[in-house]
Amino acid sequence: MLRTAPLAVALVLALAVPADAAEVAARLDVPGGVRYGAETVVTGAVTEAGVPVPGRPVVLEGRRFPFAGDWQLLASGVTGADGSYELARELDRNHELRVREAVASAVSPTLKAYVFPSFRLGFQELPAGAIRITQTYQVPRDVRLRARTRFYVGPQSRRRARLRAVVPTRRVRPGRYRAVARIRIPASYGGRFRYVSCFAYTPGSGMGNPSRRCPRKTFRVR
Repeated sequence: MLRTAPLAVALVLALAVPADAAEVAARLDVPGGVRYGAETVVTGAVTEAGVPVPGRPVVLEGRRFPFAGDWQLLASGVTGADGSYELARELDRNHELRVREAVASAVSPTLKAYVFPSFRLGFQELPAGAIRITQTYQVPRDVRLRARTRFYVGPQSRRRARLRAVVPTRRVRPGRYRAVARIRIPASYGGRFRYVSCFAYTPGSGMGNPSRRCPRKTFRVR
């Protein structure tokens, strides 16, 4: 009995030492958000004690705006030879996202994924040196947009465009909106100009970044 007791104690101690826990890193490929209709892509890697873990099942989980209720399975995959993964899903609203490693249930930090209305911006020349700028929006049928659209216009030789119009964003039919403004182009522009639009977050829509604001006077054009 005196010989076997130390062995038994050593065995118990060995079983009590925890294995290295898996760690899941995750990031959004486009942190600023994507337009409605485009996929949100999450990439990252699974490691244990800093060592990549290949062949490990991972799942993308999400909570749709207003971020209540249970986490839902959105996509699944397996880590590559270097422990990395890529998971993608088309979302119709802002989401909270996380990646779960399916074996040890290790979970990544929570990510905030923004989905903006899809839009198209264009203009039409009018008489007397004016243009008509039109922006159309596409959103899910049950989304209501109430924010006004702001149009900025400036000479092509400059990087800044001045606020020239703030107009209603009108509902054309479910899921479709349009904003239109008529703007006169100063002769000093020489017929060459830059134009850009800005549309702020509509509270309660769950589409876009609530913290982003439109410039009050000028917009820096790339």
